[in-house]
Amino acid sequence: MYFGGVCVKYYIASDEKNLKQVKSLIKKLTSKGFTCVNDMNLITNDEKNQITDDIGEYEKRGIEEANFMLIFLTAGKGNLYELGYALSLNKKIIVYSPEKENYHINKKSIFHNLPEVTICSGTFYKLVKLIHTLSPEGSEKDSLPLK
Repeated sequence: MYFGGVCVKYYIASDEKNLKQVKSLIKKLTSKGFTCVNDMNLITNDEKNQITDDIGEYEKRGIEEANFMLIFLTAGKGNLYELGYALSLNKKIIVYSPEKENYHINKKSIFHNLPEVTICSGTFYKLVKLIHTLSPEGSEKDSLPLK
């Protein structure tokens, strides 16, 4: 998606057990014009072999390139490192779960309470609607400015 001539890119963090749902979400967001910077489906097998050797650098560059981070719960403990790096870069972060129970106090990070983090549960439709507030034309109240 382009806002003011800028392509809106996002980094998605998730656990492998969510792979089917994540692929569906990436497809939905792609159809709306957003670009996932770390979608392994877009990478050739030769590139995957090279990335495996340098996965940390690949993921780091993806977070740096993204306008915002999307964490799909449950995301495993690795997402806390990704979350921390995104916070250090002043990225906006959306934490998403289809189920509300993933936000129980025992399941969420203390970092999910920071102002840079928006929590969303429910349908992909609700999530996509929230992501569209990234637009500079979105209302001031709901807007998540691009970083």
